[in-house]
This record gives sequence, C-alpha cells and structure tokens, in this order.
Amino acid sequence: MALLAVLGYPIRHSASPVMHNAALRALDLPNRYIAIEVRPEELHETLKKLHSLGFKGLNVTIPHKEAAARHATQLSKEAEAIGAVNTLKRLGDGWAGYNTDVAGVLGCLSPLIGKGFGGAMVLGAGGSAAAAIYALWRIGEDRVVLANRSRERAEALARRVMDRLGLRVDVVGLGEAGEKASSVEVIVNATPLGLTYHESPIEAGYLNCSHKILDMVYSPSPTPLRKAAEAAGATYVDGVRMLVEQGAEAFKIFLGAEPDKSLMEKAVRSWLALRGGSR
Repeated sequence: MALLAVLGYPIRHSASPVMHNAALRALDLPNRYIAIEVRPEELHETLKKLHSLGFKGLNVTIPHKEAAARHATQLSKEAEAIGAVNTLKRLGDGWAGYNTDVAGVLGCLSPLIGKGFGGAMVLGAGGSAAAAIYALWRIGEDRVVLANRSRERAEALARRVMDRLGLRVDVVGLGEAGEKASSVEVIVNATPLGLTYHESPIEAGYLNCSHKILDMVYSPSPTPLRKAAEAAGATYVDGVRMLVEQGAEAFKIFLGAEPDKSLMEKAVRSWLALRGGSR
C-alpha cells in the first residue's frame, strides 16, 4: 500500500484525507492518504524522511508552499513561475513540485467569467495568492490589485510576478481592499481570514451583485466573507470547490487516474456538516 499525505501547520482542520480517501475507495486503489502536522523548521527533514519511507505523493498547505518549492528536485512550469508548490510527487532522488492551486482557481472561475472581465483583486501574498495571480493571468487578466496586511511581502510578490509574467500588480493594504472592490469584478481571498480569524477581509457594504468571489477558505460554518457576499447578492464560490478542483488535479499527478469530483465534494461537505453544520 503506497501512502499519500498532506503536510501543514496546523493541519487538524484539513479535509484532504476525507476527500482523497473517498476517491481512492471509489476507484479501488491500494493507497491511503493521511494528514501530518509539520512545523516550518521541520519541513526539510520531514520531506527526506517521507521519501525514505516510500510515500508516493504529498500535498503541502499553509505555511509550507513556498518552502516546498525550494526543497523540490524539479518544478513544473507553473510552480517555477509562481515560486510555490502545493503538490509533490516522488522521484527516485527527491520530489517533483507542482502547483495545482492554479487548476483549482481556473476550475472555479473560468465558468463564471469571460475574456475582458472587469479586473481582479487578490487578497493575501503567500503561495496561494501567487497561484491565484498566475491563474488570472492565464485567463487573460493583465492587471491585478494585490491587498495584504504586510505591504513589504505583497510588494515582493508583485515584483516577482511582474518580472516573470509581465502582469501589472497594484499593491494596497488589506484595510484598503474594500475601497478598491468597486474597481474590480473578481475577488480571490487567499488569506486565512475566516479560518483563523472571525472577520471578513471585505465587508458587505463594499460588495455588489456583479462581484464574483472565490474564497479559498473552507470551514464547518459559513465564513465571514461568504456572509458578506450573500448579503450583497454577489456570486460566491466557496473553499470546498477550490479544495476539490485542486485536489482532483493532484490526484491525477499522484496516480494517473481521474477521480470523481462530485464524490470528493460530497465527502468533504458531509465531513464539514458533521463538524459544525456547514451548508
């Protein structure tokens, strides 16, 4: 039995094991997917240990995505451009790094928007935010507003993105995100707000029915951003859809098999409902 895992800190909230194990059972595959809590300073040694133990593939989540890219033996085109990895596949001498968050954002937003949509804003400046910017560039966006609490971190990401993609990135503080919302159609929340903090990065008063919002956060109860989006009549895509879209892509990388995304989503929503009544 080949093992798969998700690494993060913290990791207790992760629905990835429930989702992937449901897909594995449906295809009658001899694999098991587990969650492993790894502190940032332990990541390098943990990757070496899991490789020696024969793990076939790994997902990495907050706060390891950028560090995982540095520890990968080789990187996919997307992962190299973004500088962040959320999927690692076993090689003979290490790990190949991929970023399936890009596929996740594309899968969530592409059905909602066409070419020439009215601008985009990304909240956050970590690996997930970088993947969201790359996905928006793939869709055809040439300008993105990047809002983050740390302007220094956001400006570093903006410089990297502009150098590699030729995409214009305007940096603002997270507190300015609401005021900037009126100038964009698409908003992607790539911060942990709603998971680790009980506040919305943008209040309902700044949103309207033309907004398309992708919230990468999922939790047992509606996130503050979801409540704000629904109050404003905005189109809202929750973090479960993002989890499933990126997870299905990772599953294909690990095993070369096409998982049932509807089954994966049902498994996650059932698990969340048991944990706290998610809709």
